[in-house]
Amino acid sequence: MQFDGKWGFISRAGQYIFDQRFEGAGNFREGLAPVRVAAKWGYIDTTGRTVIAPQFEDAGDFSEGLAAVTQGGQTHFIDNSGGQAFGLNVDHAWSFSDGLAMVEVHHKRGFIDRAGRMVVDAQYEMAFPFSGGLACVERGNWRGLIDHTGEPLASAHFDEASGSFSEGLLPVRVGEKWGFIDAQGTTAIAPEFDSALGFSEGLARVSKGRRYFFIDKIGRVVISPRFSHNMGCEGSRFADGLTSVWFDRTRRCGFIDRNDTLVIRTRFDPLTTFGDFSEGMAALRTVDGKWGYISRAGKVVIRPRFSAASEFALPDRR
Repeated sequence: MQFDGKWGFISRAGQYIFDQRFEGAGNFREGLAPVRVAAKWGYIDTTGRTVIAPQFEDAGDFSEGLAAVTQGGQTHFIDNSGGQAFGLNVDHAWSFSDGLAMVEVHHKRGFIDRAGRMVVDAQYEMAFPFSGGLACVERGNWRGLIDHTGEPLASAHFDEASGSFSEGLLPVRVGEKWGFIDAQGTTAIAPEFDSALGFSEGLARVSKGRRYFFIDKIGRVVISPRFSHNMGCEGSRFADGLTSVWFDRTRRCGFIDRNDTLVIRTRFDPLTTFGDFSEGMAALRTVDGKWGYISRAGKVVIRPRFSAASEFALPDRR
């Protein structure tokens, strides 16, 4: 989180768990977090110890044991000891997913393997990371799915896709309507929605007109339709069994569970923005732009005072 222009890490009690503050910081992934010190990025472990000295112009999250970094204007991947795994002649690289990492060369995207070999040529104007053995890509007027070899999945036909597969399904637009396809490219939920987001905890947010609701993986309505006011507290997905909602009559934000039951009532303005619950706490951003945290009881446990905040991802140090 960020306070007075510096970044740090806090416990659930709202106390800083490391003495040092940083010019920038990312989230912990695979036990390491990127931090910026004296204009250079390095990595710390969960005790706050520097394990990879600040030396990079840019540094990404670790995934599948590797992280993309930029040093001397060149992109390469490092392992969790800071040793170079391989160098690259690319403009940008993303984290590994499904054994491949997306890269960009002259505004075209492709994929490399863990040895740094280009296994899918950089030829797509748009692409998303692999998930479940498939990646969504776009080239010219063609949009489709490819496997790890770059071979198109012939059965997949759609006009637009939203991100990567989530829980085995991908939101796609066919004509003017959105639905979902499975990993075989077969229609799993017919395109009948005006918008659709990915599945999380077995449910996906979709909309028809100005009303949004949540469906399960067979397209059945599980959370009843609500009028969308495009307010910050309208949740986009379920996390820890909860999503935030805005209630017309109370003009306040709350959280419902998977049974559509209001389980948390808050007194915050509807312009309040909520993050996902993680490990029993959710970040909130008040209308004056300050971030804090609430518990599953709806109580403010860390008062809003930070300029930025993220989900809790580490057990508290005792």
